[in-house]
Amino acid sequence: MSRDVVVLVPRMPDVASVARALAAVAPDLLVDASGAAGVTRLYASPDRPLLTIEEPILVAVPGEVARLLDEEVASRVTTPVWWLELRTTGPDPELAHRFAAALVEHLGGAWWPPR
Repeated sequence: MSRDVVVLVPRMPDVASVARALAAVAPDLLVDASGAAGVTRLYASPDRPLLTIEEPILVAVPGEVARLLDEEVASRVTTPVWWLELRTTGPDPELAHRFAAALVEHLGGAWWPPR
């Protein structure tokens, strides 16, 4: 089972912010940031990816978050905002939500869908 989560943060997530969030939720996972187009993957073992973190995208158009997601999450952020997609695969579908919550704790913002 996979789960997609969108994280919306007011500034581009830097390496330190991502590392803090990862350490908070999954300190024992292997990290591979050598993927194409800025994709980072977390693995339990080299052949078992658990979380994919897509490259952040700047959303600068007012109303775009509401159009793409919903009004409730859009009301919690202001544009411009950085859009970061997470995808979990494997036995822990809540991993993306935990990572999203940890990243938002450090940077502010919101995530969608809510738990």
